[in-house]
Amino acid sequence: MELVGQPVYIDHWVTEASFSTYGKREKDVRVDPGSRKRYFYKHSDKRYPWDFWCEVIASKLGQILGLDIASYEPAYTKDDSGGYVWGCFSPLLHDPDAGEEFVHGESYLQFMMPDFDVKKGTDHNYEMVRQALSMAGAKEPDLLRFHEMLVFDALICNRDRHQANWAIIRSAGKYKGLLIQDPELDRNKDQANILKRFIDEVRKMLSARLAPIYDSGTSLGHNLLDDKMERMLAEKHRKQFIHFATGPKATAHIRMRGRVMRHDQLLHLLSITQPKLLVPALEKIIRAFDVTRIATLIETVDQAVMAEAVRMRAATGQELIPQAYILTPTRKTFIRELLYLRHQELCKLREQIRA
Repeated sequence: MELVGQPVYIDHWVTEASFSTYGKREKDVRVDPGSRKRYFYKHSDKRYPWDFWCEVIASKLGQILGLDIASYEPAYTKDDSGGYVWGCFSPLLHDPDAGEEFVHGESYLQFMMPDFDVKKGTDHNYEMVRQALSMAGAKEPDLLRFHEMLVFDALICNRDRHQANWAIIRSAGKYKGLLIQDPELDRNKDQANILKRFIDEVRKMLSARLAPIYDSGTSLGHNLLDDKMERMLAEKHRKQFIHFATGPKATAHIRMRGRVMRHDQLLHLLSITQPKLLVPALEKIIRAFDVTRIATLIETVDQAVMAEAVRMRAATGQELIPQAYILTPTRKTFIRELLYLRHQELCKLREQIRA
């Protein structure tokens, strides 16, 4: 797995406008003119132009930890003025040409609760999510990976794993004939259609699997300005930094028993109610946390981008990556220290569970 982000220029890639996208952040579906493969290009948040680096780092971190996670790389295109704008891109997670469809968790939750709060996600409860996963046809490995995602979110301080940021991949339901031959059904078209739909749904459930982790960029202090991070890191005893990482705002989007919880509170409660799913997920991520590789990832992830920027400036005088998009040394230090602290918190949680 390559730790250095590999930048790709996609301005000449065709946009497939009719294609639906994952999550809620602005995205385009782009087609690689060489391979004809589809990719999602995720735009940076205009308020926090650097935040695509958080998505790229989270993706590569997840790969270090052995998680099933979408692969994101830095990508750039041009705006109307001819300047370069940056984001990140990832391959499509499902294969529509093979008859697969991508169904957000939100769709299942709305089926269960028609007035589900899609705007703020106040109904996004763990108990309801488990019912939705069962209804979708999720299997035991899917449930384990779902809990790995929850532990991963705790590690990276992701507060935005909302109902459109997890999904099921399944067969789109291509009906190819009745499994049961019944002359009565041939005469009664309504019954036949009901049976067809039933069989279709069974096939979808049998083919269902949890999608890889995606849209993890609202994490790692993505919305903090450099001067704020500098103050946090420079402060004696780092009280503000610790408060940011472990305080009342370090919450999971998914609630439990109707309550908003800090990540550690949610995981601790799950270790009691779902020990066979939560404890192995926690152990996996703690054990796979490689301090040296993670430090190398954060230090070198922008190496290829910055090298290309130097070459372009020397050759053409153009700025490939404007200052607003740069992964600064301060942000690198903050992300590294945040991950170390969050890993320590997960280790403390493991000891509490063992006790």
